Amino acid sequence: MEIPITIRQATLSDLNEILAIEEANFSSEEAVSRQSLEECIRKSAGTFLVARDENQLVGYVLGESQSLHPTWIEIRSLAIHPDHRGQGLGTLLLANLKQVAVEGGYEYLRLTCPDDLLSYFEMNDFTAGELLEALYARSSGWDLIWVNPFYQEEI
Repeated sequence: MEIPITIRQATLSDLNEILAIEEANFSSEEAVSRQSLEECIRKSAGTFLVARDENQLVGYVLGESQSLHPTWIEIRSLAIHPDHRGQGLGTLLLANLKQVAVEGGYEYLRLTCPDDLLSYFEMNDFTAGELLEALYARSSGWDLIWVNPFYQEEI
């Protein structure tokens, strides 16, 4: 029997479970701090999504929309509880964030990923963007975007 997964916006009551998943997935240098996560929940609840089974939080995707770049969402973190990897939860969270982008009228999602995750994000329809290559040249990863096929620029 499969346990149903619920995707919803992050709330402050999720903070401890989000922090535990963050710490299980990232080194202390890479992990987002408790204070930053709390601030993100307060400011980015619409683009900070969590996946939950009936017992626990099993993953999250932290997207941020910034006033400086109001037409796109920056994916800051995607993390799955170590006991639940390989079950498609990351893809499910990304699909839900894409839906948020479509419904919110965002032009694209963007992220920077390490070499070892490039094929994963390409499988989820992320590509290198020419604009990003010029603006965000980095040596620490790939700058990728998912373009909203339904985006309509306001006239």
